Amino acid sequence: MNTPLRTQHIFLTPIALAVMLVTGCASLPHADSAPKLRAAQNNDFVTPTTGQWPAAAWWQDLHDAQLNQLIGQALKDSPSIEVAQARVLQAQAVTDSAAANRGMKLDANGSLSRNKYSSNSFYPPPIGGKSYYDGELSLNFSYDFDFWGHNRKALQAALGRETASRADAAGAAATLSASVASTYYQWQVFNQRIAIQEQIASEQRHLLDIEIKRMKAGLSSDNNVAPLRANAALPEQTLVQLKSQRDQVLYQLKSLVASGSDFPALQAQPLPQLNGELPSTLSLDLIARRADTAAARDRVQASLTDVESARAAFYPDINLSASAGLSSLSMGRLFSSTSEQTGIMPAIHLPLFDSGRLHANLDSNRAEVALAVAQYNQSVQNAVTEINDAELRVQSANNEFEPLQRQIQARQYALENTQKLVKAGLQDGSALATAKLLKSNLQDQEIARQGRALQAHIDLIKALGGGYDDGAKPQPSDSAKVAINPSHSSI
Repeated sequence: MNTPLRTQHIFLTPIALAVMLVTGCASLPHADSAPKLRAAQNNDFVTPTTGQWPAAAWWQDLHDAQLNQLIGQALKDSPSIEVAQARVLQAQAVTDSAAANRGMKLDANGSLSRNKYSSNSFYPPPIGGKSYYDGELSLNFSYDFDFWGHNRKALQAALGRETASRADAAGAAATLSASVASTYYQWQVFNQRIAIQEQIASEQRHLLDIEIKRMKAGLSSDNNVAPLRANAALPEQTLVQLKSQRDQVLYQLKSLVASGSDFPALQAQPLPQLNGELPSTLSLDLIARRADTAAARDRVQASLTDVESARAAFYPDINLSASAGLSSLSMGRLFSSTSEQTGIMPAIHLPLFDSGRLHANLDSNRAEVALAVAQYNQSVQNAVTEINDAELRVQSANNEFEPLQRQIQARQYALENTQKLVKAGLQDGSALATAKLLKSNLQDQEIARQGRALQAHIDLIKALGGGYDDGAKPQPSDSAKVAINPSHSSI
């Protein structure tokens, strides 16, 4: 009679297990629809040309050894880079923690205690009423099978955020490089403008001296001298402003480079000529070429994976525990074979009722997805705005070149003619000083134009990612990524 009963018990066990699994899965939440990601379109941009994406070390193409040294020093010593690198390490630690949750656990435990056992409790004499050393040694093993991928998805999400932190670090380096270059060339522009303003101040003083001599000779009056005094003071005021701005820029550059006393003595250098053309593959490659959009995309992927992990928590959790060790009330018998004890315990956890904690956690992760998608869309919009703004400023500065050059050429021609007339005695020195002054003013405008063009070009390089290339950096394994196609409107 015992056999049928035992068979029936074994037969009912899997049925009961199946019922429990179904019960545990009965309240599973609905699947989420794919969020929509904004995609850059060709008509979002100023008409693309045949330009190239910035190289990783784009500043080296400017062939300025001073700039190379400054950027190299900044990338090595800047606090902003240290902050970004620390965040990468922080993300790596989170990834390591998530990876550890997927592995088996093995603990070694040992204990020794001396206890006096009551004669009126569980232990009768001779144990009761006496004191004993209680010793125990054990190895405890546990493993979570993670059939539904709760821990696996958590690891994938952590990998995604680690990838995003690396993109942030690369973006910080690209931003710093562009800032150093921009500030460096501001210093160079101020140097050149100061040199020209000194020429202008010299010519204005020369005009004033000529008119004062004429007044002393009775050939002019104070009414003619007074305006020239004001004109002579104007470049002096401009020089004070330019020198002050140059000093401010120099201190900004020192702060960016974070070099302290190691800051090199800078020398004046000619300004490079750049074209600032947009790449022809702008809309296709934008996401992979800007660190902020790549990081935002990675965070969308991580947030979606977090939702999958939160959904997996609604399923039953199955794990296995086992232990083996020694236990004895007498230390002398602790290592005896009769002190051995072993155990194995498969377990299942069914989330039947938790006062809404699982749903609240899932809703929180869904909100993170919405936030990540909004931040991604914002990053794409910011990229389009920054690229168009920089490109239009590049074009504006370039369009000023030809009319300004025509003016300079005309003033140069007038200056040469005036020099001939002065040499022939047909005009005095004031005419020559005026001709030089007019040309110098145009040269100052040209240097200012070159500075605007250069700043706009560097801003364009930064807007195009500053040499960042998502395809060139290591990626997590394919299983750790959620498929996102940024060239389309949804994922």
